[in-house]
Amino acid sequence: MGEAEREPDVEISASVEADELVVREPADVTERTAAEPGGDSESGTERHNLPRPAEANTTYRHIRIAHRLAARLTDPGSR
Repeated sequence: MGEAEREPDVEISASVEADELVVREPADVTERTAAEPGGDSESGTERHNLPRPAEANTTYRHIRIAHRLAARLTDPGSR
């Protein structure tokens, strides 16, 4: 089984739901993931009823956001 096919060594997931979200000014978010000193990382976000990017001065209803970060560490024996 290759590195990318293994289950993650570390995985963090979080989600949030809201009946109503008022966006006054859209956030400017940059995301970076890394597995140090070596490895593979990945992340992903699922959004329900909240477009990307969100529009300023807009009310969104019944929103849900789920985010996942995962990393696979390099096998020290494979170096």
